[in-house]
Amino acid sequence: MSEQKDETDIYDDKMWAEARNMPLPLTDEEKFDEDGYPTKAKEGYSCDECGTTDQNGFELDEDKGEVVCLSCGYLVEENLIDLSAPTRRFSSEDPSVDNAHYGAPISDLYADRGLPTTFNPMEAKPADRRKSFVLKRINQQTVTNKERNLAVALRDIERVVSRGSLPKSVHEEAVRVYRDAVDKQLIRGRSIEGMVAASLYTACRMVQVPRSLDEIADLTRTGRKEIARNYNTLKKHILRLKRMRPPSPEQYLDRYIGALSLSIKVRNRAAELMKECFQGGMNQGRNPIGIVAACIYIACVECSERRTQRQIARELEITEVTIRNRYKEAMAILEKK
Repeated sequence: MSEQKDETDIYDDKMWAEARNMPLPLTDEEKFDEDGYPTKAKEGYSCDECGTTDQNGFELDEDKGEVVCLSCGYLVEENLIDLSAPTRRFSSEDPSVDNAHYGAPISDLYADRGLPTTFNPMEAKPADRRKSFVLKRINQQTVTNKERNLAVALRDIERVVSRGSLPKSVHEEAVRVYRDAVDKQLIRGRSIEGMVAASLYTACRMVQVPRSLDEIADLTRTGRKEIARNYNTLKKHILRLKRMRPPSPEQYLDRYIGALSLSIKVRNRAAELMKECFQGGMNQGRNPIGIVAACIYIACVECSERRTQRQIARELEITEVTIRNRYKEAMAILEKK
């Protein structure tokens, strides 16, 4: 007695019969040759829209993985994947030497510089799973206090940079400063939060991104005096920081002019006033933000763009008393000229 096939088996037989007569699609490996060039480009493209077969009439966009017909703009091929190995040669003398490398580059932004040692027992064979658990425990126990401190600090730096919308240059420089502090053993007896705040403040000054002590204190929730104390420690013991210039009030000017929605006329006049105040010695022992606030206020009065002392004080996060004191000192210098 012959076994009857159900409808599913009959459908599968028809499907496979049709599939035998159909050309198989190219695999990703077949789309590219050993040099990384599309094999179909060598065989020849043809446009289904306008019928163009001239191979000079097609453009290959390697970044997007697309082939476009130049005659009509039809997308002939898309989602081409280059499976060739990313190669980086460090010597042009011997092209036969393949110095290809894989993975992300080494980065100081991570405590392990982007080269972690990880053990996942669940991915191991059942026979080796127990051994993998032991290796994972040993790896966790061998982490030193220095490495643990660095991991916590770098996470805090990344969090503060993200919260304050600081540029990547500040992030990278802050990490380098903190690593230098760890190497010089300046972390002992000091809180991680305080040293992170001081590293960020130092980095802002080094890359010429104007941020005051009060702003860094608000971002890191650390006391202003603690940041200043740790900053002086960093500057004293790290050689490259000793050549760092003090912040210029002009670095703050453009930032606050934009925040107060003032014109370029006020900006230029405020810059002239600051230059005259510096020549009179007003910048010695003074908070630069107070000088900027006073010059902006004077420039607003002269250019008939009304901004009250309260508005300027609120935007620059200083007191109105500070503005009035710097205003009197600036006017005394300007009246002598």
